Amino acid sequence: MGENNTVGLNGDLGDDFDGKAFEGLYRRMFPTLIKYAIYLVKDAEEAQLILNDVFIAIWKNKVLLVNEKAYLFRAVKNGANNYHKASRLNYQPIEEEEVQGIVDVKADPFQSYEHKDKVRMLYDLIDQMPERRRLIFYMYRIEGFSYKEIAALLDISVRTVEDHLVKGFQFLQEKVLKNRAEFQ
Repeated sequence: MGENNTVGLNGDLGDDFDGKAFEGLYRRMFPTLIKYAIYLVKDAEEAQLILNDVFIAIWKNKVLLVNEKAYLFRAVKNGANNYHKASRLNYQPIEEEEVQGIVDVKADPFQSYEHKDKVRMLYDLIDQMPERRRLIFYMYRIEGFSYKEIAALLDISVRTVEDHLVKGFQFLQEKVLKNRAEFQ
């Protein structure tokens, strides 16, 4: 999906910055990047500000992106790191309203409540993982990135991604089995 596209170039004019390509980049990448930024900073408004800064910098500097996904994810991560350094905040657990489970409207309200409660408990367990493992787990299970994409975005080996995911699943399995009654 546009991984090796050159954004910002107008094919007819050579090296001139292309506003239409920039708009396409924004529309294509914003939904994923906002989720990633919210995950990193735990604040929707701050995440929006970080994304605005990233896209404004691209526009103002007329940045020509070759590997847009990697560049944008790295820029958002750097913005989130700067936010945390400036505010001296630690990562907080995911809030209940951030957990977006799919609810069947025909289902019994009690079952829907139970499902939401189980999802919340699962997210709480995921939040207990070390930061890097938790990030890789979210990128793989929630955002749907492949091992190779995660490795490229985080500048680590595919084997390291596999290792984090295996350890993450083992951790969850142990915790769920230990608290089996709550998950049935």
